[in-house]
Amino acid sequence: MDNVRQFNPHNSADDDGLNRTPPADPHAERALITRCINEPDEFRTAADIVTGDDFTDSTYRILWDVIGQQLAEGKPTDPVSLRAEIELLGQLRLFSNGALIWDIAREMGPGDAEHYAELIHAKTRLRRIDDLAVRLRSGILNGGAIDDLEEQITGHVQQRATTTTGSRFIPGGSFILDRPDTVPAIWGEGDNVLWAEGEALIIAGPAGVGKTTVGQQVLLAAIGVRPHALGMAVRPAKRVLYLASDRPQQAARSMARMVTDEHRDILNQHLVFWPGPPPKDFIKDPGVLLRLCKQADADIVCLDSLKDMAGELASEEGGQAINSAIQRTLVEGVEVLALHHHRKQGGGKEGGKEPTSLDELYGSTWITAGAGSVVSLWGAAGDPIVSFKHLKQPSAECGPWRLKHDHPVGVTEIWHEVDVLDILAHARGQLTAQQLACQIYSPDKGKPSASEVEKARRRLEQLVEKGLAHRIPGGGGRGNSAGYVAAFSSSGELPEAS
Repeated sequence: MDNVRQFNPHNSADDDGLNRTPPADPHAERALITRCINEPDEFRTAADIVTGDDFTDSTYRILWDVIGQQLAEGKPTDPVSLRAEIELLGQLRLFSNGALIWDIAREMGPGDAEHYAELIHAKTRLRRIDDLAVRLRSGILNGGAIDDLEEQITGHVQQRATTTTGSRFIPGGSFILDRPDTVPAIWGEGDNVLWAEGEALIIAGPAGVGKTTVGQQVLLAAIGVRPHALGMAVRPAKRVLYLASDRPQQAARSMARMVTDEHRDILNQHLVFWPGPPPKDFIKDPGVLLRLCKQADADIVCLDSLKDMAGELASEEGGQAINSAIQRTLVEGVEVLALHHHRKQGGGKEGGKEPTSLDELYGSTWITAGAGSVVSLWGAAGDPIVSFKHLKQPSAECGPWRLKHDHPVGVTEIWHEVDVLDILAHARGQLTAQQLACQIYSPDKGKPSASEVEKARRRLEQLVEKGLAHRIPGGGGRGNSAGYVAAFSSSGELPEAS
């Protein structure tokens, strides 16, 4: 019986298999890289399934990242081009001076990129399970607490649930009908919402008009340093991730005006910065934004600015990449604030007209299509007074306003606000939506757009609903437009309820 091995419950980690090689499929990794070199259009399909982190072989991981960067910059992915880029990275020795790249490129298999990407991702899932099993087994052998071990299991299941499509299925009745009466707000309240829950906010403007200043005031209100932003409440945040990609030191100097050393603990606990561009272009890896937010444990992220997140924002590919990255992040419960720019018009208000539509923001229409709220600031660089327009609203329109910047202390307030009720009260006779739109949106040009007239009409109808105005059908003159009159006397008294 000497040749019979006795069972020992205290075998070493090696005997229990804790140090064995984790699951991987290097053949599928190689095949996917080959496919992407020869059929670069398939890279984007694969990028929706895997990222560089899914590759276990460092050479394949490097090639994946370089191919993605080449495509993001509109460059070719042939072996000669890839070799040149890898040489710039100082990694050519890993590829036998480039010979390995040619070997990989020649091995074109029958499967497509999606097939190989699915095989690779399946191994990633197995590695996560394997890692959990190793940690659990090690914990058991080392006398770990039962509660801690069970929490690891629960955490793994919950993380898996949040990454599966099926976990988001919601019954139609609940999704449509079980909604609050007002839009849940991150910034604002009631009908006056500038940033809605689960929808991105874009603050756009030319250089120097204060979009960074306003955005930072919102974020500081979210972490409790300020009581509000522009006089409107901001929902508290657990932690804010600030991607300071556009001149990070300037962003730091801007926020330094707004805080003191007594805020250090709050800032350290609830705010984290990532200076410089994100680690990967959104076109190459739309999932990188969500991963950064998870690593920072953030529930709000600020993108300063969108032009630094993906190349070629004016292209459909660039706009879709921005939209995809933002939507993936929103659906996981992380709110998104983005700073953006108008199309070039010669610089500030001296070189062009104030934008009045989403088309006048820079980049693909996919960018604004994916946002719930878009705000435009306009003025000359350094102006203390700038205009504010709400180009896209999740609820009622806020503004138009004139904002006053106190640049030395980084405080912004509403300096002037159009009062529709006051305009109505002082109107000579009946006021039409066209006339109101002229006063609100285009006092200089005198001819508002159809959209601006419709927004003015909605504002008048809101006063009618509140009993502050009367609508007179066909009483507004040309075109049988409705006219509106105040429902109170010249002294400002409302009629007694009948």
